[in-house]
Amino acid sequence: MAEPGDPLPPEEPATPVDTCGQLLTNALVDSGVLGIDEAPEQAQINRALTQVNWLLAQWARKRWLVYRIQDYSFVSTGAQSYQVGLKATVDINPRPDRLEYAFLRFLNQSNPGNLMPDIPIEIVQSHEDYARIPVKGVGTLPWRIFYDPVWPIGLLFPWPVPQATIYEIHVGFKVVLPRFTSVQQKINLPPEYEAALNWCLARRLRASYQMPADPEVNQFARDALNTIRLANTAVGRLRLPSFLRGRNRAYSYQSDDVGR
Repeated sequence: MAEPGDPLPPEEPATPVDTCGQLLTNALVDSGVLGIDEAPEQAQINRALTQVNWLLAQWARKRWLVYRIQDYSFVSTGAQSYQVGLKATVDINPRPDRLEYAFLRFLNQSNPGNLMPDIPIEIVQSHEDYARIPVKGVGTLPWRIFYDPVWPIGLLFPWPVPQATIYEIHVGFKVVLPRFTSVQQKINLPPEYEAALNWCLARRLRASYQMPADPEVNQFARDALNTIRLANTAVGRLRLPSFLRGRNRAYSYQSDDVGR
């Protein structure tokens, strides 16, 4: 236990310390591709830069390897769809692969205390389910939303179509993991990501240079990834459809039927 007068532990820096170039050099050394006293060649740095950006692009699609869900909002305009991507209605680059959550906020300023209630919106998970909606242009209070991950600009389809200026639509997407554009770029990620990038990149570099797998490198990579998964774990509360919670009714997993 710390006593009065004991020196305080050093604080973590508020700004990134390591650069992309330092990360690439460390990974080349830890992989065994580069000797500890050797300077990397430009071709080796270029190859490692490509590999680490591939790694970040894959992590960005995995929920537990992304450290948070980012909330985006826009006011309804009466349009049937809204764009998602670079300089679009939902400005995010690159466009995300899937929608994580959505809710609707009423913008009625006449409410007492200027309260603006929110209601959840059900996510339509597939294009096939959205195609089953018979009249897609009907306009009223929306309670469903479908995200079509068109490339490079995705499309959001709230249904029924919300009226203009009455609602603010909030959608959640995985935060963009920044990809590196130069070796001078600083690593602006939570601190646990640096070790994961280093050891996962080292494992990839060994395969890229046709070197045999190293059990210790693989173990370090697994441990670093599990640390990120543990830090990012946020399991939502389980919710059941209302028809399964009805009085005097039961669900049979054997017949997939709701009893009466």
